[in-house]
Amino acid sequence: SSAASDVYKRQENVPFAQEMILVFLGAAVTIYLTAVLLNRQTELELRKEGQVLLFQQKHDTYMRVIEKVAEIVERERHDSALIDELRVISHRLAVVGSAPVVEAFRRVLDLLVDGLEDGQLNGNDAEQVMHAVAEVTIAMRSDISSDNDPEALRSVSYTHLTLPTIY
Repeated sequence: SSAASDVYKRQENVPFAQEMILVFLGAAVTIYLTAVLLNRQTELELRKEGQVLLFQQKHDTYMRVIEKVAEIVERERHDSALIDELRVISHRLAVVGSAPVVEAFRRVLDLLVDGLEDGQLNGNDAEQVMHAVAEVTIAMRSDISSDNDPEALRSVSYTHLTLPTIY
């Protein structure tokens, strides 16, 4: 009977030891998976915050560009201070803007430079600049829009290009 109780005690200790090892392994795996998932979640949240900040910078820069060009066109004459402000904004635009926006804005700058060559911006030049600004706004909308629906962008494009120019 002593031999039988030894066998029983040995068999009892082995499953208990196995269970303890499995509990520790399970806890270790759970801790590891939790850490991995939390790191992934943090990474996704940081990326999302970065995208929100970039969106805000683009939006602010795009609005400043439009407002500054409109101010220059409204003055109808060469104003060095406004031109300098536009240069600074254009550098910021080159950093945050998409390639189509920068390219469309380059056309606006070319038209402004040509129109202001004689120091004055006549009505025809101003109209050409504002049409080019409309093209820039379409590129800007396309860039910052979360909905890149081509049909919606086409209708926006048509609307901007057919608005009458009021001076």
